[in-house]
Amino acid sequence: MTTEQDSDAITATSQIEATTPAILSGMQPAFRNQRTGESHLSQSEPGVPALEYGFSGLPDEWIVERDSNGDPIALHPDVIAGYWRDARFIALGQLTHMPLDA
Repeated sequence: MTTEQDSDAITATSQIEATTPAILSGMQPAFRNQRTGESHLSQSEPGVPALEYGFSGLPDEWIVERDSNGDPIALHPDVIAGYWRDARFIALGQLTHMPLDA
């Protein structure tokens, strides 16, 4: 189940990655639960930090839908995508307002 919010996030990420790759240097894809403030890095299936967004390894309470194999395919609306950099979470919407590193 893909929501309009998911589509917007994917579009924003693609636009940002295509136009400002230098900004993304040192950033890891991550998710944050806005209600609890808890953040998790995106992981591959074996639990290794990934360079792309994936739902594997996220807490079960963040998952609202799974496919027939049990793999997560949709997240709770409180969970947002972003990046982890310098020990803090940066939401996708914040990327366009970040100062560039000198």
